Amino acid sequence: MPEPSEHEPVEQMRAEAKRIHESAVYCSQGQLEAAKRWRAWHWSGGILAAGLGTLGAVLTFADCSAVLAGSLTVIGAIVAATMTGVRPDKFAERAQTSGNDYVSLRNDARRFVNIDLPTSAVADSRDLLEELANRASQLDHAADPIPKRAYERARKNISSGGQDFEVDQE
Repeated sequence: MPEPSEHEPVEQMRAEAKRIHESAVYCSQGQLEAAKRWRAWHWSGGILAAGLGTLGAVLTFADCSAVLAGSLTVIGAIVAATMTGVRPDKFAERAQTSGNDYVSLRNDARRFVNIDLPTSAVADSRDLLEELANRASQLDHAADPIPKRAYERARKNISSGGQDFEVDQE
């Protein structure tokens, strides 16, 4: 059995930190895409509810069909009630916060790999890696699941270079 080299723990830590980084890249982009969709749903539903309610009221006072006016008003009320129950604004806010937290983790993992790991003692690096892993685990448990469509948009954005920095291309 070959003896482990003194660099083996460092390389294993580097690989683990890169896994944390990659996961944070996908999770951050996925959460931010989900936030966009929830925000759009929130605004669309709000505008729809307000528009239907207003149109129903206008038609009522314009002596138009009472059935049409009533139907539009009821549909507007149903949309408003759905929006109140589902609270897409809260989903958007949570997804945005989770996305930003994952961005912070991504940046910290990158700095760990490129700056801290090459210059720190193995024991200190191990402690820093443990902190990153714990943060990743906490974020994973706290974040809402990423909807499939948001994940697909995130993956497309990442694969087209949307998460790359110019300095990394040099």
